[in-house]
Amino acid sequence: MRKTNHTFLIAGASAIALAFGGTANAQDATTASSDDTMAEAADETDAQTPAPADENVIVVSGIRQSLENALRAKRDSDQVLDAISAEDIGKFPDKNVGEALQRVTGVQISRTNGEGSGVSIRGASPDLNRVEMNGVSMLGTQSGSRAVDFRDIPVEFVNRLEVVKSVTPDMTEGGLGGTVRIITRRPFDSKEDSFIAGSAQGIYSEIGDTLDPKLALIGSKRFADDTMGILLSATYERRRIETHTTRTTGWRQITDPDTGELYDLDGNGNPDFFPEIPRYSEDVLDTKRIGLNGVFEYKPTDDLHAYVEGTYTRSKQDLEAPYFQLFSGGALVDAANSATGEDDTVSQVTYLNNGSAPYLNLRTIRGDITRYNWSAAGGVDYTPGQWEIGVRTSFSKAQIDNDYVNTTADVRGLDYLIVNYDNAEYAPEITLPFDYDDSSAINYVRVQHRPVLSTQEEFMAKGDVARNDLTDWLTQLKAGVQYRRTTLDNKQWDANIILDGYSDPSLLDEIQSYADLLVPIENEFFNTGSLGGFSVPAWLYDDGAFSSAIGVPDPYDNPTLSATYDVVEKNLAGYLQGSFTFDLGVPFYGVVGARVVQTKTTANGYQSAGGVFSPVSFDGDYVEFLPALNLRADIIPNKLLFRGSATEVLARPNPTDLAPRLTLDIVGFSGSRGNPDLQPYRARQYDAGLEYYIDSVSFVSATYFRKEISSFIERTTVNETYDGQVYAINLPVNGSAAVTVNGLEIGGQLSFSTFTDMAVVQNFGVIANFTYSKDSGYEGTDYFTGEQLPFPGLSRKSYNLSLYYEDDLFSLRGSYNWRSKYLINAVGRGNNPEFGEAAGQLDVSASVNVTDNISVFFEGVNLTDEMTIQNANSTYRRIFMETYGPRYYGGVRFRF
Repeated sequence: MRKTNHTFLIAGASAIALAFGGTANAQDATTASSDDTMAEAADETDAQTPAPADENVIVVSGIRQSLENALRAKRDSDQVLDAISAEDIGKFPDKNVGEALQRVTGVQISRTNGEGSGVSIRGASPDLNRVEMNGVSMLGTQSGSRAVDFRDIPVEFVNRLEVVKSVTPDMTEGGLGGTVRIITRRPFDSKEDSFIAGSAQGIYSEIGDTLDPKLALIGSKRFADDTMGILLSATYERRRIETHTTRTTGWRQITDPDTGELYDLDGNGNPDFFPEIPRYSEDVLDTKRIGLNGVFEYKPTDDLHAYVEGTYTRSKQDLEAPYFQLFSGGALVDAANSATGEDDTVSQVTYLNNGSAPYLNLRTIRGDITRYNWSAAGGVDYTPGQWEIGVRTSFSKAQIDNDYVNTTADVRGLDYLIVNYDNAEYAPEITLPFDYDDSSAINYVRVQHRPVLSTQEEFMAKGDVARNDLTDWLTQLKAGVQYRRTTLDNKQWDANIILDGYSDPSLLDEIQSYADLLVPIENEFFNTGSLGGFSVPAWLYDDGAFSSAIGVPDPYDNPTLSATYDVVEKNLAGYLQGSFTFDLGVPFYGVVGARVVQTKTTANGYQSAGGVFSPVSFDGDYVEFLPALNLRADIIPNKLLFRGSATEVLARPNPTDLAPRLTLDIVGFSGSRGNPDLQPYRARQYDAGLEYYIDSVSFVSATYFRKEISSFIERTTVNETYDGQVYAINLPVNGSAAVTVNGLEIGGQLSFSTFTDMAVVQNFGVIANFTYSKDSGYEGTDYFTGEQLPFPGLSRKSYNLSLYYEDDLFSLRGSYNWRSKYLINAVGRGNNPEFGEAAGQLDVSASVNVTDNISVFFEGVNLTDEMTIQNANSTYRRIFMETYGPRYYGGVRFRF
């Protein structure tokens, strides 16, 4: 990683006037106060009702006004949530929905190929949070996971984003950390009867040296005496996404065959860790993304609102990923030419031939990856007098079709190889007995065709009814029922062609004819990152000619039954909640109630005994009671308020854990399977905070939160009987331990005009937030030391720092975002825990208003050229280091 002084980076960020326009950390903003909540606590009815949007979300266009709206929302809200909104198309300060969410207090993101893809909320991993678009469930496109991929959601569709941290009973359950609401634009949002808006921009990627287009267009019109409206949106993006990665798959302690003891090269009494599968890789994805969104609304009267809406996104990626990797399993260690560095980690190792290992593996993954997401919904809201009645139905579908070919060309039986980690980045520097681009020694080739098709679908129907102004203190009573049916279907196939010239020398001539078709990689490896002082020569890979000459096998007559399964989940929920207000010398406002949900699961798959698969099916059933209380007290009206909540939430297991997938080893009498009887993750959560408002645009706040999480899913081994024989079966189960996460969120925003009349600083402001979290009770421990590990995915510290400048002509904004290290896996390869290292990123943007309708803009993402780095519990044992380089955007926006 390129070294950056942390303090200097923050100061530098300030010096160049960073800004994330108008986030304002509205951590407690809500889309509706307690007496006008209707469907799904604003994730549905409010999504279709434009009036509250101007009152309680942050508007990115017009920073000062947006901050004032945010603070007004914080004062008046009942829930704990954050909101971000864009007034004009494409004006989100981040180029991805996930990246926009990282500015929110308590939210951290994960990246795929440099793009924000997953969102963690208060330490809960992406698969434990709920994501919905206009109240419709967003489904995962990762095989067997509930985690939503944010890369393919067009930011231009978004009217506002909300991160809900304290639930109300009318909300759909499923978010352990929180719920992300994506609310799209609607015809009645705009004050204009009709408009057309759009943007055109170019995207320059430094790592791939490419310039790619992105286009967006949106049109809206109201007609029939302003009773009907239609809005249509479309986006198109073409990008060459490229990342370069150096990896060491794991670090293991290995046995010296001469002594039978674990190697201890420096003789300090502690066994040494040796690298497993050091490798280099370049991922190149030619990506085409399209998005379509349409909404029709009908409002014949003030108390009747009907709508139909739909969204479709597709991402098609042509993948080409060359790997250069080494396998050393069983190879002999040349102790005289190897050395141990810090933390009992070898800094250099020389492997010698043991008959087959070590060997070089030139691997290329080529494939077509297509991700689909589409949803459709319709409903009616009727509000006669004091009543509010809403009915709604929806259908959503997500699919990933990963059709890839994996080719390998090996040099087996190397005389020696040397791997050196003694450099500034602890990256593997590999020395072979021949040049990287020499194909003459290749003696083993393989072509594997392994397509995977994973599909998730959900049907939902719900009804809500509310009565307002029942008494002086009971401002609303609301009830509803919801049914959801969610399915996951996963299929995999596999076929191989193998030519082993190492075992059968008669195949060497044929193998060499294919090996001659390999070509050197095109781009300089790690050209935007730092390997710590060395460079990697171009290695050979398959550009398509190699695999075509050998032949790509047809796998579809050979399903992989152990990875073929389906899971059906049926949820029936009902709730009752009341909104109230009372005065005890201080006015109080709140929402209290409970939700009851029954979940039934059916999981179908295959079991294997002696290599023979047969179908198997399992059922599960559980009922959950989820109470919730949200409370706000105005201690000093419009100045100082207290906010608190006490709620119970759940998150359901990933379908891959529910799937049967039973495999038995009749020789070792062992096996593994999924567990349809898994119960959900459960949590009791509490919030308590104070907020002080200096004026209409400046504030400071501090919020304490606590999560008590139970029913953790962990792996265990139990004895089960099949065909009269007892087997040791490894399966996921709900653990008995409870994990508690305590945290503090501190936020604030200050307009310099609040404190000075100096013209030179009137248009500047600062926005900042900091989150501290600490867990207890997690049972994961370091296999080697016994030290207790932190809760997976939880960074102890994280912060955002933003500065802005804006006048009538020009605006400059950006943000620096940072998180401390976090646990990825308690037991990784070689039994080491695996951590993500601390990381930050600097983004800036600038725009100029050419006319009232046209502006030009420039934006830079990852300007400090940070990398994603992971290690096996020591900086000296790095397992993953990825560079994706800076990206630059420039273009024009218009609205007429």
